[in-house]
Amino acid sequence: MDYKYVLKINGMMCGMCEAHINDVIRQNFRIKNVSSSFHKNQTIIYSEKEIDEQFLKDKIGATGYIVEEIVRTQVEKKKGFWAKIFHK
Repeated sequence: MDYKYVLKINGMMCGMCEAHINDVIRQNFRIKNVSSSFHKNQTIIYSEKEIDEQFLKDKIGATGYIVEEIVRTQVEKKKGFWAKIFHK
């Protein structure tokens, strides 16, 4: 199982803010993917392992943004095209 984290973040105003949040997350956590949207005040993280949510809030908070909410869900790993062919 993988983990999906949806963060509600206050303070993002532009694409550079999105990039700043994404860089902080990539530098401090082993993740599969991260994307941010200042229009939605949201960041989505996919990870193979659980993330320390307080450490995540602290790292983002140190950059001047405020994490208002974190929603974590488990998602099934997606299997690629070749997995479907070889594992029937």
